[in-house]
Amino acid sequence: MRGLEQIPWLYDGLMRLAPGIARWRADLVAEARGRVLEVGCGTGLALAAYAERVEFAVGVDPARQSLRRAQRRAHAPVICASAHHLPFADASFDTVVSSLVFCSVPDPMAGLAEIRRVLRPDGQLLMLEHVQSTSRFAAFVLDKLQPAWTRISGGCHPNRHTEQLVEEAGFRIQQRPYRARGVMRLFVARP
Repeated sequence: MRGLEQIPWLYDGLMRLAPGIARWRADLVAEARGRVLEVGCGTGLALAAYAERVEFAVGVDPARQSLRRAQRRAHAPVICASAHHLPFADASFDTVVSSLVFCSVPDPMAGLAEIRRVLRPDGQLLMLEHVQSTSRFAAFVLDKLQPAWTRISGGCHPNRHTEQLVEEAGFRIQQRPYRARGVMRLFVARP
């Protein structure tokens, strides 16, 4: 089922209602360097910001409608692909960026393995994600809401333990920069 996140105009509208997310994304993009891959670039909200900061940037997303909007917005190369099958050679990128994506990746471990494959050994994974709450009550609520929310949103799991999955995939989360507020996390991870 197509969810809210796959309707470009609706997604952009919802993001305008959350200006804090734009600030977090700006902080994330500021950490990017070298050759950059944005996995799940969506409508390109962050993609345009790389132009003056990095050597090269490309975005991938499985939603063609979102990519059309990203192409108009960012004037950067975009490719229709999923996190599970990145069409790039091994060790192609210095930085891989993922912003509010891994909650919706059907097999996050396969996606993270692909990111590790295309990332250079000294590269960095920059992530902005919402994760399972550390509050027992809030975690209970997210667990109960997850099945319905996943159907409505087109795959988002609001209770995913993304940080734990990143570490299980062989990355080390760096202490700086690291930001946690409620269920939101911004971090850099290295292979």
